[in-house]
Amino acid sequence: MQSLPTPILGEVTALTITTPDLEQSLAFYQRLGFKELFRADWPFPWIQVTDGVLLIMLREDPRPYLALTYYVKKIDAVIKLIEGKGIIFTQKPQKSDAVKRALFITPDGLNISLVGIIDGFKQPTGPGMLQMQQADYFNPDKYVNKVAGMFGELAHPVADLEKSIEYWKLLGFTAVSEFASPYPWAILTDGLAVVGLHQTTNFDHPAITYFAADMAAKIAVLKAGGLKDYKEESPADIRVETPEGQHFFLYNLGGPAEKPSQKRPIQQEIIETERLLLKSLTPEMMDELFTRFNDEEISKFLGLDSEAELEAERSNWKQGLKTHRNTFKSFQMVEKSTGRIIGKLGFHNWYAMHSRSEFGYALKSETDMGKGYMKEAVRPIIEHGFEHMGLYRIEAYVGLYNTASIRLIEGLGFTKEGVLRAHFFKNGAVEDSRVYGLLKNEFHFKK
Repeated sequence: MQSLPTPILGEVTALTITTPDLEQSLAFYQRLGFKELFRADWPFPWIQVTDGVLLIMLREDPRPYLALTYYVKKIDAVIKLIEGKGIIFTQKPQKSDAVKRALFITPDGLNISLVGIIDGFKQPTGPGMLQMQQADYFNPDKYVNKVAGMFGELAHPVADLEKSIEYWKLLGFTAVSEFASPYPWAILTDGLAVVGLHQTTNFDHPAITYFAADMAAKIAVLKAGGLKDYKEESPADIRVETPEGQHFFLYNLGGPAEKPSQKRPIQQEIIETERLLLKSLTPEMMDELFTRFNDEEISKFLGLDSEAELEAERSNWKQGLKTHRNTFKSFQMVEKSTGRIIGKLGFHNWYAMHSRSEFGYALKSETDMGKGYMKEAVRPIIEHGFEHMGLYRIEAYVGLYNTASIRLIEGLGFTKEGVLRAHFFKNGAVEDSRVYGLLKNEFHFKK
């Protein structure tokens, strides 16, 4: 689970949705796993519903409207803070208002409202997709909403992803993940709300979006129960129009599902040497791989030779490949003449905030050893780390008796800095490691 920011817009968040028929809308959301929490007729008829993760305020009004709403203790202070960032409110509270309300609209047209009251409103405690462990994504028993699955995001189409991200940062949001495929999109949160920004024309309206590993089965149950007004993209992916004219997406995990002919390849950086293509791998690429592709495609992409290797990679991915401090960037070693993936090298335990990373490398088969492949690959990747990843220090840990690796590392200019006792296990025995370090100003860049 990632470390989340502290919200600045309010203490509780909900989606406000207007409806001409409260009871009809209530029945719809109950069918999707929500339950009624509270209702009142002041200052207008409304019903509060939740599925334990997402809070929705249904408000009686014939005019279609959806807003990301925050309930705020000190609304005047929040308005002043937001206006200080250059954001203009289209509605501000008046002195005569019984309940203070404010509204502004993002450049891409999403309503954000502030309500100066928190009594009677409580943030649901159930974890959504962002707060869950990745391993639990594939265990429907862990879903709070057993009917619709995991709340993923309020999906919203945008014209320019990068500009939109900068705008949302002004509101206290952080981009927790960004992707380039199948189009530019990102997931942002302020610690309460989760918004997905999608630079696409695939949809043109905000959409409440849920994901599940067993979404096909969930959709089948909903259809059998009388679900109407949906567009089916696949048996496991549907877009539902709500009674209020809003939109609810139910997608298979990693969805919407793509036919093999529609799948866009994962875009990798490529560094070319005389005999090799060095292709980048990042946690974001692994997310794409395990959510968009089948096992055969995953094994081919990663150069895996067995089911055991595939399950080991999947297990690592499910447990989480990065934190807010620590990530990796590795490179596949692809032999040009055959297209074989013969090894991997790169940076792990990469602490971007400290401009340092560990460095590792390995060939898959002994038949490729002694051919100079690793020597050919290591230098350009080290140079990439210093030049393009912002690294100032690169560390390597080498077994005391690994003479080939010691020769390789020392040949690149690494300095032996000491020995770590009982540093790793090998064949059931604990062994020491030599600690090597290389600073950017010590590395001889290729001219």
